[in-house]
Amino acid sequence: MAEEQYVNMLIDVLNKQIAALNEMLDATKEQERLALEEDFDADAFDDTLSRKDLLLIRLNELDDGFSSMYNRARKEIKSNTSKYKKEIELMQGLIRQCTDLGNEIRTLENRNRDRLADCFTGKKKEYTAKQAAATVANKYSVTMKNVNVMNEGYRFNQDK
Repeated sequence: MAEEQYVNMLIDVLNKQIAALNEMLDATKEQERLALEEDFDADAFDDTLSRKDLLLIRLNELDDGFSSMYNRARKEIKSNTSKYKKEIELMQGLIRQCTDLGNEIRTLENRNRDRLADCFTGKKKEYTAKQAAATVANKYSVTMKNVNVMNEGYRFNQDK
């Protein structure tokens, strides 16, 4: 009887994993949207990273729980496959969904990584250009101060 409960709990854990993976997919899509925006919002991106960190912790806990329960029920399930046929098929379908969601997330993550690299390269160029402009403005200011000092010295010598 306990093994039947484990089988139902396994199905429940897989459903929870699918829900967490869907949340992860949503957060990854949000990151994609943020990466494509003209003005990159670092705070919003940080928020999605925090959400994903929590989801990863949750997914790892669910995965550990699934493995633990499966190890307890494995012998019963394998020895009575006909008894658990519907549950096994359901679990196989849920596992396929988890795998498909994981692959979709991984693909989107790779695209986002490339987009973010481009975005950060552009931001670095903007920063470098602003830094160069500030340096030029500073040198101009110093030069103009020196010209004023030279002009005052020239006027002083002219007045004598």
